[in-house]
Amino acid sequence: MANIMSLKSLRNKTSRNGFDLSSKRNFTAKAGELLPVRCWEVLPGDSWSIDLKSFTRTQPLNTAAFARMREYYDFYFVPYNLIWNKANTVLTQMYDNVQHAVSFDSTANNYLAGSMPYTTCQSIANYLYELSENEKSGAPYGKNYFGYSRAKATVKLLEYLGYGNYSVYANGSQWSANQLLANLNLNIFGLAAYQKIYADHIRDSQWERVSPSCFNVDYLSGIDTSGLYLNFNSGNVKEYYNMLDLRYCNWQKDLFHGVLPRQQYGNTATAVAPLAGNVFGVMSQTFVSAPTAGVVNSTDVNLRVNGAISTANAELSILALRQAEFLQKWKEITQSGNKDYKDQIEKHWNVSVGEAYSEMSLYLGGTTGNLDINEVVNNNITGDNAADIAGKGTVVNNGRISFNAGERYGLIMCIYHCMPLLDYTTDMVNPAFTKVNATDFAIPEFDRVGMESVPVVRMFNPVNKTGLDNSLLLGYAPRYIDYKTDVDSSVGAFKTSLKNWIMSYDNQSVLNQFALTDDSNSAVNGYGLVMNYTNFKVNPNSVDPLFAVAADDSVDTDEFLCSSFFDVKVVRNLDVDGLPY
Repeated sequence: MANIMSLKSLRNKTSRNGFDLSSKRNFTAKAGELLPVRCWEVLPGDSWSIDLKSFTRTQPLNTAAFARMREYYDFYFVPYNLIWNKANTVLTQMYDNVQHAVSFDSTANNYLAGSMPYTTCQSIANYLYELSENEKSGAPYGKNYFGYSRAKATVKLLEYLGYGNYSVYANGSQWSANQLLANLNLNIFGLAAYQKIYADHIRDSQWERVSPSCFNVDYLSGIDTSGLYLNFNSGNVKEYYNMLDLRYCNWQKDLFHGVLPRQQYGNTATAVAPLAGNVFGVMSQTFVSAPTAGVVNSTDVNLRVNGAISTANAELSILALRQAEFLQKWKEITQSGNKDYKDQIEKHWNVSVGEAYSEMSLYLGGTTGNLDINEVVNNNITGDNAADIAGKGTVVNNGRISFNAGERYGLIMCIYHCMPLLDYTTDMVNPAFTKVNATDFAIPEFDRVGMESVPVVRMFNPVNKTGLDNSLLLGYAPRYIDYKTDVDSSVGAFKTSLKNWIMSYDNQSVLNQFALTDDSNSAVNGYGLVMNYTNFKVNPNSVDPLFAVAADDSVDTDEFLCSSFFDVKVVRNLDVDGLPY
């Protein structure tokens, strides 16, 4: 009787069939852009197999350049519940079984409306129009940190995701004058998933703050449909990076683009001892002046008495020193990882965190291809009796991923980006020749003393007309870093007349990067650093010397012409024809 009343056997009898979702996607791209080139909806129980075949050509190159570029196709899965915590409840239509409070007042926790967070075509159009007007008026938020139109970049993102074409509004047209045929309601899952992927896997969490409102709408109660509407043209939303902004990848990590903003997480751990009374060590977090590379005591623990470095015979308990040492250890380990639950638990506890507890989107895999530049010789000799040598670039890319969705609704998204590999042509000084004291050379006993600073003059030592201070720092790197890694560089005519033969990163490029600012997203405040998170972003204009066309706001100046074929097979719990007979 109990078994009968439990109704455990009562469930839907699903069909399970394979479906072919293969498609071709041609698109264009600029260097550094993170482009969502394909997106698929995922249902519970899905089993996916994706084979990617792609071929990329470039716009004509000025030379058969000694340049290296690498393109990436990366696949991610974003469950809907990471975007809105009530998504699963609404998708199962259990509106009266709300699992998330919307207020301290219990009478306010009403049934869910049964709708998903959404926006409208008109809201997007009005947002783009306002951005374009701000750009014309010179408002600082009308352009991104590279000086490109944010409105036109948003249009590109919307088109690649599949939200439609809004280019007319980015050019200053109003909705009232150019209405779309239908003012559609559009869910925000595609936009939010793109931003979630950026925040979880691409953003450098050491330098760039997370902006949860770009990908998470848990603040929406869902108790009425009107409360689920996102009006992108309201308030000061457009003044900051948001869900509609196109993102850029980071430079490959090296000595200069892989530095950390601090030696440890937070300020240096110190032990303080009073001069009188009972002497007990007390841990404190007091910022110690930036260490100097090559000085062996640069990261020594400073004995501080009442806030000042002591020259007296102060007593300090061994326990206090030990506590300060272990606090510093915790801070240094914390600094070495990303600022998320998964990475920090693995760093500190040596425990692998399952994806269900990480609150992060899932990286499924990807493919990488290197750009080959072939020379094109024009033998039609001109008046100077010289043949013209130009170039063309091609990439062939292949890869495969498999994925079981389990019990989750969500989106699979493929993100494309092409990253140049830099050749430094800055006026670098070999650190081997800056060692003038015996203690400047590596000493094994000090190899584990902690992080050391990387001064600006390590990257370039220009004529002192730049406004830079030689005491400024790029950031921090592992001890004796110059003995452990190196950077790619070019000298001679490649720094002058032959710049269009290499991926040149010269003194002016450095200064241009330092001039980039976006304080709203920067995780670094002070500490004598000239870097912020924008300094690590790939600027599309960095490849301009190589190509016959210079990058600007328009898609017509995209340097990379990509043709990709996604051979997609999915097995899911749906009938083939959906008919009852």
